[in-house]
Amino acid sequence: MTDQANQSRRNFLYVAAGGLGAVAAGATVVPFIGSMLPAADTLAASKTEFDVSTVEAGQLVVIQWQGKPVFVVNRTAELLAQVDGHDDRLKDVNSEAIPEVQQDWMDTPEKRKYRAIKPEYLIVVASCTHLGCIPLFKPTQGRKDWGDSVPENWAGGWHCPCHGSYYDISARVVNGSPAPHNLHVMPYKYTSDTKVVIG
Repeated sequence: MTDQANQSRRNFLYVAAGGLGAVAAGATVVPFIGSMLPAADTLAASKTEFDVSTVEAGQLVVIQWQGKPVFVVNRTAELLAQVDGHDDRLKDVNSEAIPEVQQDWMDTPEKRKYRAIKPEYLIVVASCTHLGCIPLFKPTQGRKDWGDSVPENWAGGWHCPCHGSYYDISARVVNGSPAPHNLHVMPYKYTSDTKVVIG
């Protein structure tokens, strides 16, 4: 009886010691692994450089910035002409609803209208402000095969396939869309005639 009790106690002590050892190892390893991850301020400061001259006239390309997709569009004169004439059908004509995404360079009515430092190059986060889907670039006037929800006289821009939000060619949200805001403009600047740094 005594040998059996001693054996049970030894087994219990082995299991308890092993469990405590595992907890101690975890307590040591977790902070060590965490120290290898980039700090939040490092991630926030990350930048993306891109040469906009690589985008053909009328073309949209998608690049990455801080893990987010970003639209870069080279708007032709015809596309830029689509910016005017529908202010009354937009939720936020002057991009004033989200002050934190307004940029210092958005200091003139023209820059606020085109939402770009250089009107031909629009650079916005490629995420619908409703629930984050990626809108489709549809630079021409709406067609019936897009569904009955195409806004009347919509000249073209973006259409979100998830819940039917529409944006104009300056990525400003159209009235009646579930998206509450325009596509976000992130901080960026030109370091040369064609090179931009985002972030």
